[in-house]
Amino acid sequence: MPIIVNKEEKIDEICQKAYNEFKKNEIETISLNQLIQKIDISKGQFYHYFKTKEELVFEVMKRKTIEYFNICEKDLEKCKSFEQCLLIFFSVYISNDDLCKTLRKLFFASFHTYVYSKKKEVSQYNHFYYEYIDKKLLNIFEQYEINYTKKEFIKSICATADGMYFRDLVDNSFNLQNELSLYIKQISIILKKG
Repeated sequence: MPIIVNKEEKIDEICQKAYNEFKKNEIETISLNQLIQKIDISKGQFYHYFKTKEELVFEVMKRKTIEYFNICEKDLEKCKSFEQCLLIFFSVYISNDDLCKTLRKLFFASFHTYVYSKKKEVSQYNHFYYEYIDKKLLNIFEQYEINYTKKEFIKSICATADGMYFRDLVDNSFNLQNELSLYIKQISIILKKG
């Protein structure tokens, strides 16, 4: 009797094994053949679920971003200040825990996929990602009674954090964690004062 494989469970398993490898190795330097061997599947199995290594990286990033958002939601419930909420919300750029460090690696490794792709799934993910961010930041602004005109800063705060991340990728003397933490402190003061 043939073994029935739940497709979603198998993709989860492959993604988790790939994620564990991405934590240990530089994503750009590990070949697809090495990755297939390390996650212990056949080439046929891999190609049944993914067309390319980049597609797998993107899928892992997507799943881990949702995991990060779920953790972030719980952490935000414990916040005591506007600044603390922003620090938690942008912890993906600031924190050095395993998930955040690996997510930054995944962002870098999949950057060309989600910027240049014409695939509907990729554009839907991008839309979901930024819609979630805008909505969550708006909730934080409302929770701390940051007035309506100051809400115009929401997209620029996110764009600044993203820009700092990209600068950190190309400028070895730039310290993303310090610079973004300082920016969040300054923007919190400015927005609370008016």
